[in-house]
Amino acid sequence: MVLNNIIGRLQTLEQQNIERVSIGYILVAYFFHSLQFTTYKYAHFNILTQALFFRSFFTLIILFFGQYKYDFYPKDKVQLLFFSQLLVAIGASFLFYGIYYITTSEAAVINSTTAVWSQIISLIVNKEPITKSRMINTFICIIGIVLIVNPKLSQENDMQRIIACLSVLICSIVQAAGFSNLKQIGKDVRPTITTFYFHLAVIFVMSVQHQYVAIFEYFDHYFLYILAYALFSLSGHLLQFRAQALVSYEKLCNYPFSQMIYQIFFDYFIFGKILSIQGFLGGGLIVFGIFKQLQEDRKIK
Repeated sequence: MVLNNIIGRLQTLEQQNIERVSIGYILVAYFFHSLQFTTYKYAHFNILTQALFFRSFFTLIILFFGQYKYDFYPKDKVQLLFFSQLLVAIGASFLFYGIYYITTSEAAVINSTTAVWSQIISLIVNKEPITKSRMINTFICIIGIVLIVNPKLSQENDMQRIIACLSVLICSIVQAAGFSNLKQIGKDVRPTITTFYFHLAVIFVMSVQHQYVAIFEYFDHYFLYILAYALFSLSGHLLQFRAQALVSYEKLCNYPFSQMIYQIFFDYFIFGKILSIQGFLGGGLIVFGIFKQLQEDRKIK
C-alpha cells in the first residue's frame, strides 16, 4: 500500500515536470550504482561470472514478487528490450572485470565517457557527419583516459592495469549503444520490466562465460554480500531505466558525472584511496571535453 502511494506520487510529479524528475532519478540511481561498485570491491569476489550470475538471480526473484501481476512481454517491445539489455549486460561484464584491478573512482571516471560514445553512435545511426569540433572533444577525453591509466613500464602489473582500464572503456562504448535504444521502448513500459530483461541478459551472458571458468567460490557472508549487491543494483537500475525511458539520453548524459563524486568519496572513506594527480587531471579533461561538446550541441539545437 505504501509502495503504491509512493509510485502514484512519483507518477504525478513526472506529469508535472518530466525532465526535472528524470534528472532526480538519474542522480539517485548513480548513488546506488556507486554503492554496488563499492560492495563488489569490498567483498573481494574472485569469480566475476559467479558473482554477477547470483546478483541477477537474486534480483529476478525480488522483481518477480513486484511484477508478476503485470505483463512480462510488452507487445512489439520484447526484441528491443532483450537486445538493448544484452548490450548493457555485456558491457557490465567488462566494467566489473576492470573494477577488480583498478579503483572504483578510476573506473567511474573512465565509464563517464559513455556520454561521448552515445553522441557518436547517435550521429552514425542518423547518418550525420562527425564535425571537427566533436573529434577534438573526443580526443581531449582520450588524453584524459591515458592520464588516468598512467602507464609505468617498470611496474609488473602495468599491463593488467591497462587492460582493466580498456575493459571499462569498452563497457562505456557497448553500454552507450544499449542506452541509446531505451527511449524507443517508451515510458509506458515499467522500469521493472526493463530491469528484468537486463538481469535476464546478465544471466545468459554469465552462464556462457562461466563455462570457461568452471570454478565455484564461497567465503563467510558470501550470500549476504550478494544480497546487498543485488539490492543496490536493483535500486539503481530501476531509477536509471525509468529516467532514460522518460527523456532522451542526451538530456541525461552529463549527470552520470555525479558517480565520479560518489566514488571518490567511497574510495577515500572506505578503502583509504584517492585518485592520483594524473587521475584528477585526466578526469578534468574528460569532464571538460564532454561539457564542451554538450554546450556546442545545445547551440546547434
